[in-house]
Amino acid sequence: MKDQLRQAKSKGPSESYSKFRVRWRHVILIDQQVRSGRAPNCRRLAEELEVSRRTVLRDVDFMRYDLNAPIEYDPAKGGYVYTEPNWTMPSVLITEGELLALMVAEKALDAYAGTPWAAKLRQVFERMTAALPDRVEVHPRELLPRLEFDGSATAIVDPAVIQVVESALRGDQTLRIRYAPLGRAEREYVLDPYVLRHMRGAWYLAARDHRSGQVPLFNVSRIRSASATGATFNYHAADFDPKEYFKGTFGTYQTSELYRVVVEFSDVAAQLVRERKWHASQKLKDLPGGRLRLEVEVSHLDDIWPWVLSWGSMAKAIAPKELADVIAEQAKGTLRNYRVNRRS
Repeated sequence: MKDQLRQAKSKGPSESYSKFRVRWRHVILIDQQVRSGRAPNCRRLAEELEVSRRTVLRDVDFMRYDLNAPIEYDPAKGGYVYTEPNWTMPSVLITEGELLALMVAEKALDAYAGTPWAAKLRQVFERMTAALPDRVEVHPRELLPRLEFDGSATAIVDPAVIQVVESALRGDQTLRIRYAPLGRAEREYVLDPYVLRHMRGAWYLAARDHRSGQVPLFNVSRIRSASATGATFNYHAADFDPKEYFKGTFGTYQTSELYRVVVEFSDVAAQLVRERKWHASQKLKDLPGGRLRLEVEVSHLDDIWPWVLSWGSMAKAIAPKELADVIAEQAKGTLRNYRVNRRS
């Protein structure tokens, strides 16, 4: 069995390896049924596994000839039995990296809370962990408390709305939504939904607006209602490339133009900025005195000025001039607020 595992894994995420994993799940169930003394027959096993009788026979042959299982059909009991009761299933090799991947998968499900995929993903994970053999010495659930994700400031989404959006994405259906833009009056849009993306704790929908012909980003939390119009569109004919669309996005704004942004950091900010990948286009350059220069190309300055301002006096916008001017005005406004507070 180990040789077959190695051969299947050497092919990468191939069809043969996927089939092997499915067969292994079948084998675990068959082993449980036989070991319980129920003497299951082909018909019962086929119903349990939701497969054909022929598939069950192949799985039994796999156990008999590849795993050396002493499994035989007992006419008196009308089903399969082990002729050697003490025989046990061989262990599947589970690496520490694979265990960590399972743990990360379960924790990552928190990002899908409130979406129609949450329950489905949870069911998939449960099936994966249930299929692990008993001989795995460290079960993922025992280590999960040692792994945490920051779930702060997660956006609140209406499950009914995102259910409609998800269905429209799958069926290439045109949507009608009521949307409340930030600081503006609510209005109606007719959209062709292209991509749903999770960014900075919130869900955003890139969709073609029928009125303007543009493809803006809509914050799903601000969609008050959504319904299918009954019309469909051809997504593959839309000439929409998600990677191209989002390549200049620093946060959640998106336009067709690009700005070359240069920011210099000092003190601990330089070290913190150096430790993370903030944008796909970023270039870092060390400066004298432990300072750091960051250069990125972004599609909207409204995305980046709050981030630069959040570093306080440890960050200075060098270019473009519009960015430096916005940050200066915001800093003056903040200072005025605190001066008023001091007098009151």
